Amino acid sequence: MVKRKVGPVLAEILEAIEGIETHTAGKSLAEFERDWLLRLGTQRALEIVSEACRHIPDELLSLAPDIPWKKIRGIGNILRHEYHKIADDVI
Repeated sequence: MVKRKVGPVLAEILEAIEGIETHTAGKSLAEFERDWLLRLGTQRALEIVSEACRHIPDELLSLAPDIPWKKIRGIGNILRHEYHKIADDVI
């Protein structure tokens, strides 16, 4: 894996999270389920968060042990390879 600078990686994570928050704010689950582009955009943003987390050094991750880093890293694989199993209410 290519070593990346942590600053830009963290900025990518924050941008993806902010995008999800901005575009899902005030939406009900039913509205989310009906909006194909919103669903896929949210899934893509989660993929970005997942992949970017793989570039954060373990010593930095250990500063926030309450965050489920392994699950965050793993959801990208589900979104890419097991997309047919994705549940909107979980996303």
